[in-house]
Amino acid sequence: MAALAAATRTKRQARRDSDSTPTLPLPAFRPFQLCTLTEAVPSGDDWLFEMKFDGYRAQVAISGGKARIFTRNGHDWTEQFSVLLPSLQSLTAGSALIDGEIVAIDAHGRTNFSMLKTGIRAGIPLKFYAFDLLDQDGRNLSDLPLIERKARLEKLIGFRDPSDSLQFSTHVQGDGDALLKTMCEGGHEGVIAKRADARYVGDRTTSWLKIKCTKRQEFVVGGWRPSDTGKGMASLILGTYENGQLVYRGRVGTGFTERMRDSILAQLKTRSLKSSPFAAVPRDIARLANWVRPELVAEVAFSEITPDGSLRHPSFKGLREDKPAAEVVLEQAGVSVPRAMLDPKFGKDIAQALGIKLTNADQVIYPGTDITKAHLAAYYAAVSERMLQHLSDRPLSLVRDTRHDLTDTFFQKHQLPGMPAALRAGELKKLSGKDSRILWVEDLAGLIGGVQMNVLEWHVWGARRQQPHLPERMVFDIDPDEDLGFADVRQAAFDIRDILGALGLASWPLVSGGKGIHVVVPLVPQADWSEVKQFCQNFAELLARNEPHRFIANMSKAQRKGRIFLDYLRNGQGATAICPWSTRARAGGTVAMPVTWDELGELAAANSFDIFSAAARAQGPDVWEGYFEAQQVLSEPVQQVVRR
Repeated sequence: MAALAAATRTKRQARRDSDSTPTLPLPAFRPFQLCTLTEAVPSGDDWLFEMKFDGYRAQVAISGGKARIFTRNGHDWTEQFSVLLPSLQSLTAGSALIDGEIVAIDAHGRTNFSMLKTGIRAGIPLKFYAFDLLDQDGRNLSDLPLIERKARLEKLIGFRDPSDSLQFSTHVQGDGDALLKTMCEGGHEGVIAKRADARYVGDRTTSWLKIKCTKRQEFVVGGWRPSDTGKGMASLILGTYENGQLVYRGRVGTGFTERMRDSILAQLKTRSLKSSPFAAVPRDIARLANWVRPELVAEVAFSEITPDGSLRHPSFKGLREDKPAAEVVLEQAGVSVPRAMLDPKFGKDIAQALGIKLTNADQVIYPGTDITKAHLAAYYAAVSERMLQHLSDRPLSLVRDTRHDLTDTFFQKHQLPGMPAALRAGELKKLSGKDSRILWVEDLAGLIGGVQMNVLEWHVWGARRQQPHLPERMVFDIDPDEDLGFADVRQAAFDIRDILGALGLASWPLVSGGKGIHVVVPLVPQADWSEVKQFCQNFAELLARNEPHRFIANMSKAQRKGRIFLDYLRNGQGATAICPWSTRARAGGTVAMPVTWDELGELAAANSFDIFSAAARAQGPDVWEGYFEAQQVLSEPVQQVVRR
């Protein structure tokens, strides 16, 4: 707390805007920006560090003398938090949308979640710590850097007495390790690290990180066990969701007062179920269990997650009403999936089940890592549902590495002796009239067959083999001069997106796993390859004519100095581009990853994802939502625009 107090800026009196300020509409609720759990504290002055509060995340909408308080789910809890209203209602005669956390402070100066629950019911004093300003006087501030948003917020709130229910959440810039040590020694939750230059994104991002002093998270209550006397509740049976199933995570029987036990038991009895809501539960636990509908969410502290996925030394902290049970998943440090998901034994078992003999399964395939051939098989099993949408039944180019050191990789487009049958081979007739030998896969067995053949990259045509003359997508490959930074590549992608959007064509970004970005445009298979390639060439030349200092449409590296080559050659029949979710033949086991446009604005490099983080993303929602439903054609008017 002392470290945070030392960071406070020049004290200002709490202020209220002029009474002549026009009345503005109450700002609407927006999705919250959420943090990614990590164990490492980021370094550098481009990070701001704040105290991690133990309370309810809230969004406050203010206009004149009116204020509304919204929970993380967008529910209006103004009445429940009415003790905060006097300070909020008098803050400004204009309007504001403020992000922050509602807390109760115990006698030791710590935020206390259990006290907060009591305070909501009993009306004891609570505090709202404001840490972000999303809207002010009708202006959307989300695109401003965080450091600027916080400066505006601090000016708006001004200096306040410590007893005031509205407080500004101060921060320190850089030196996050020292602040974390201070927080942990003081018995606090931990710290939040935020990129000083980042915009506000209503999603979970890596520009906001949480570093905890102790392990603690939410779990879904799926049942309870009675005490040995048969009266009352001994413990809660807990789980988290994984792939739509409730997975057993253990029990918690400590941390309750008798009153809490009675109150929770009353809620459990109204939710009784005859059968278990879990995917599986140990027999000795199930024998005495009472099952309930998985609706209640408990916050639990614990020492660690055991290798079998259960809690060790759990302690109950309280029930949460601000998070739906369906959203509760097991948090893991960093953006990577637990390596258990990519267990090499699982990779071997998958290969065997599919009839693929995985030889040298323990061979390390990325020097300097522990990633083996078996890891790669497990990875493709984890992402196959996502990847096969882009891969199956499309002619392929493969990049193989038989030496396992990334020094002698080679392309392959045709069948060679010894290849597994799951890697299909055949012929098709191209537009030129020539027959062409092709490879393709249809299922996970094909992917695992590729792993057996040391395939590290999967490059695909933009058309299916059944309609080889009609492409289903265009790819704009942004290939920068090696002296350009990722920020230049990223800005080029945004510019290409905007121009395509003006032409009525929606696009989706793919970070390549190397240095570049692909802007991908799905198409109804209607125009043939010559039309699509000509459009892409005209588009690239249009950019090069309009901004010759930034873009070049000539692939010559000698002429590319300081500029970006927009590679339109990916769009000819027979040409291929890296498949989304494919690994790359690059150090570290990086992956070509589909991202959203908002995410792209937060990424620091095109090789930000490895097989572990990619496998984790594959278990969540499809970030290319709407891609396969897009009904887009290259109309003649659109083609005429780029011809000019």
